[in-house]
Amino acid sequence: MRFPILSTLTLLSLSHPIAEASLRIPLYPMGGFEVDVQEGDAPRIPQISHKTHELDDERSSPLDDPSPQTGWHFVLHEFLKQSEIGRTSALQKLNPLSQKGFILGNLTKQKDQNYYREQFSARDPITRLLLSRQAFYVYSGLDPAKGPSLVNSDYEFDGISDRAFGFCWGFSTLNRYFAYAAFFDPSLPAPREYIEGGLKKNEQWFRTYESIIDDVLAGVPRVIPGFRNFSEFSAVPEIEFYLKLKATRAWALRAISTGSLKTFFTSTEELESKEIDSLVKSLKLRLSRGELPKILFTAADSRKQFGGSLDVHSVIANGIEMNPDGTGKIDIWDINFYFPDLAKAPKSIEIRRNPRTGLRELHYGPWWEQKSTPSATERSSLLGKVRISPEDAAEMGNLIRNLKTFCADQDRAYRYCKP
Repeated sequence: MRFPILSTLTLLSLSHPIAEASLRIPLYPMGGFEVDVQEGDAPRIPQISHKTHELDDERSSPLDDPSPQTGWHFVLHEFLKQSEIGRTSALQKLNPLSQKGFILGNLTKQKDQNYYREQFSARDPITRLLLSRQAFYVYSGLDPAKGPSLVNSDYEFDGISDRAFGFCWGFSTLNRYFAYAAFFDPSLPAPREYIEGGLKKNEQWFRTYESIIDDVLAGVPRVIPGFRNFSEFSAVPEIEFYLKLKATRAWALRAISTGSLKTFFTSTEELESKEIDSLVKSLKLRLSRGELPKILFTAADSRKQFGGSLDVHSVIANGIEMNPDGTGKIDIWDINFYFPDLAKAPKSIEIRRNPRTGLRELHYGPWWEQKSTPSATERSSLLGKVRISPEDAAEMGNLIRNLKTFCADQDRAYRYCKP
């Protein structure tokens, strides 16, 4: 749902400190939405109870919130209902002339998929760059400074959206694009002065970074001046808020799709042995080429509706270890956790063998819950379908092609593309 853009952009005076503000004060629009400034820090204590989700609790509450306390925070002038976000996305896809529609959008997606499958291989020179970027996000070299300062959690979206479901699909998309397409360079000065504190905000400064973020999330590599890493960049309140708005759009574009319907209707079916082998083989290939594959999974015993599950989660696979007997683990970057949390306690999908049946099962430890019976408790972490996201190949094809163009420039190649 879009709201009218402010006709008059207001720069607020430093002579009126935020502590004196009793009402919401307009900020410049972000992403077509009217944004207000409110006094006081946003309530950012992680919530245990999820309430609006079909699960009783969030089961993956983040712990270490790195976001700064500023004494003020942003909210949308009009609350954004998740159902409206989904409805808007669905209408866009029904428009045959829309680049996001089922016709033109699918043609573009198919072109990117073909590029990925036909032209990209482990021998491609771009693989060295991908592997060097991937190295920041595998657990053997995880650097908390390379990750975002925001997560997919209800309290992060207080003042933005009701979040009947999480925006994990949007967050995993956002994170992967920034992992590969954002080149931070603190040696380059920010193009305009950023005014910190008080109520005065430099809209021209924000518009510069807004356009950079838009490009990065379209798979177009950009240099981000004045910042050392993603953590520092996303901790700036204006940037953090805008990234959350972008995550909602990225979620709607992917979750409201034919691919998501397939995931939804088959999501509680456990993987058969051959399907586990196929998943492992595909993930190994992608990871060996420097990719960070997006995957979807669900709890096998969550509430079902129309034969499917409402509890579909999107994460990034960042490693895989297999044993000779076919058991092992798939390391994942779960956006429900802050990067410092992941550095302390890495998350993985375990491939176990059930001692009673002898069959392999996939379990996700953070989803373990104490249930009414030992059997139900044991099954609480059991997963249904685990699959690579349907848009994965198209996104990587688009990203790889754009990275090659970016690195074709000799100056950029020397400064940013050296593995």
